[in-house]
Amino acid sequence: MKSVIFTEEQLKEKCAEWQKVLRLQDWDVKTSIERGRDMNLPNSNGVITVQEEHRSANIRILDPLDYSPDELHPQDMEKILIHELLHIHLFPMTKDYEGYLATAEEQAINMIAGALVGLARKGVNANA
Repeated sequence: MKSVIFTEEQLKEKCAEWQKVLRLQDWDVKTSIERGRDMNLPNSNGVITVQEEHRSANIRILDPLDYSPDELHPQDMEKILIHELLHIHLFPMTKDYEGYLATAEEQAINMIAGALVGLARKGVNANA
């Protein structure tokens, strides 16, 4: 596996593409690449803030400069982006989860995001 790194503009374009696939095009989603010191969750590759009542979200993805070379997998901004977008669908049901349920949600979203990006890279149309 190799790293998948985007510029701010590429990240914005990928977000628009995945919003269509995930049927989130009616959401106003802003994206940015942030240094680790500026992320509000330590040791996180991506963070989403959702304003459900406004149908808006802000996704911040870890700057490659701060991605640890000791990580098990190379940094994949597309997979992280998809992961964060999936949180929008689950947010109404899971916004108050803590502990085991939050961990279960993260694990499920990781698996779904991995499957979606894998299919997309193989040329499988997720809307078929």
